[in-house]
Amino acid sequence: MPDVPELYRMLEETVRANPEILGAAIALDPKHEPPAPAGYVAPYAYRSGSSIATKDLGEGDYAYDTWDWFTRPRSSANPVWSEPYFDVGGGDALMVTYSAPVFADGDPNRFVAVATADISLEWLTDLLARLRLGSGYAFVISRTGAFVSHPMHSMIMNETIFTVADRENDPSMRDVGRRMLGGETGFVRYHSIMTGEPGWLAFAPLRRSGGSLGLVFTEADIMSQVAALSHASAGYGAVGVILLALIIRLIALSITRPIQRLEAATRALGSGDLDTPLPACSGDDEISRLSRAFGAMRTSLKEHIEQLRETTAARERIESELQTARSIQMSLVPKTFPPFPDRREFDLYALLEPAREIGGDYYDFFMPDDDHLCLAVCDVSGKGMPAALFMAVTRTLLRGLYEPGIGPASWIARLNGALAQENDAAMFVTVFLAVVNLKDGACVFARGGHNPPLLLRADGAVEVLPAIDGPVVGVMEDAEFAEATTTIQPGDTLFAYTDGVTEAMDVADEMFGLERTAAELSRVEGRSCEQLIHDIRGALETHAGGAPQSDDITMLALRLLATVR
Repeated sequence: MPDVPELYRMLEETVRANPEILGAAIALDPKHEPPAPAGYVAPYAYRSGSSIATKDLGEGDYAYDTWDWFTRPRSSANPVWSEPYFDVGGGDALMVTYSAPVFADGDPNRFVAVATADISLEWLTDLLARLRLGSGYAFVISRTGAFVSHPMHSMIMNETIFTVADRENDPSMRDVGRRMLGGETGFVRYHSIMTGEPGWLAFAPLRRSGGSLGLVFTEADIMSQVAALSHASAGYGAVGVILLALIIRLIALSITRPIQRLEAATRALGSGDLDTPLPACSGDDEISRLSRAFGAMRTSLKEHIEQLRETTAARERIESELQTARSIQMSLVPKTFPPFPDRREFDLYALLEPAREIGGDYYDFFMPDDDHLCLAVCDVSGKGMPAALFMAVTRTLLRGLYEPGIGPASWIARLNGALAQENDAAMFVTVFLAVVNLKDGACVFARGGHNPPLLLRADGAVEVLPAIDGPVVGVMEDAEFAEATTTIQPGDTLFAYTDGVTEAMDVADEMFGLERTAAELSRVEGRSCEQLIHDIRGALETHAGGAPQSDDITMLALRLLATVR
């Protein structure tokens, strides 16, 4: 720590180099052990007129270690701004003080002094007094509500907005004070403390100091400005309207007379008589060009109407054919549920929704005997009519190639060989086949490029069936396929689907995904298969959020209610 004369020199240079600083001090901690001087020692340099004066704040009865500007940085170990105050014995002026703690060798446990810079607030009062607010005024309150600046100088640091509210018996002023100290911005009804006139108060926080600035506008000032603006606007508006009316009248007279000759013809055209004759105009003025444009428009309208008639007829034929194709396609999949009403040991439901009028998804199920249930879910590449036709062929072959006792892997291999022959369009289909033994719940399944089915256990756990897979079906005639076996216990639900479920997009192109599918499946545990599928369909609709369906959606759910031993 420099000696005291050196501290005075440093403080004088600081005040001289910074015109905005009223005074600066380094107040040593009276309780600090030597080498700092014992007792109250606080060299202070401040402005006195046009020169820089100095004094020791520790002299006399100025116990600076009890003031906020000293105690707050000492206790917090951080720089602080003080509340505005009138410094008697220091700067002898209304000021705020920026105080920073000083530590020996930078050790925060060795506090030795507080360095301060005093900023006078007299400039604030002068600045606010120069604002042109008519009979209104501006004021500033500190973070405790005390008036830091006010046209009534007797109120500065002697009154708070709350003491004035109590004296005026004005609860609304007290509420405004709370809002101002709460850091709010607002514009509220108010009455002038100085004149008692009704008016408005605009207030906003002073972020750094924690105080608030208020601007009072009297109602009379505001209304006088509004009235003056209204009178000026009305006058300018009236003159503008008159001039505009005259200009419009002159222009209209030069245009409307020739146009009247086209009125009868255009009225007939507007009523649909496109064969009505137009008046002959041989000139090159605007009306002549307009008449010729009407003639060209009439010819174009006739051509467009004829094309529209032909296009509409063709579209209606196509739509009728597509609806017929959709009806035929949907007739190829089972739609009666429950499909086997006399079988109580299982619950089965399926759903197919094409993305277009017709699609390439397909599901099927049948019982080759009393003890087995065959399931199939397929997804043909592409969409529309080609996919629908390939799906119809797949469905016919799928049922025709089944034989009692055949395994799903051999079943898919036969289907693949049949589809791959003469597949000039290079189309393919993904397939999931399963044969469920209703006596013991054994489920033998195989996949050809298809999404992995899920198994919802009776306790709500969701499992992905074992990861066996084969290539897509219909491409390579000699492709090989594997099969696996799992057990469906009573209460378990097998859920098969196409990629239209997991790849359903929302408006941000985010897919529904396998994890969300499994979560939704677990959430609807305990409901019937029909409820389960419709709940998941609802979740897909919610996820899409209005985005159009981009792919066919197919779901099939089988729940084993009991096994037959």
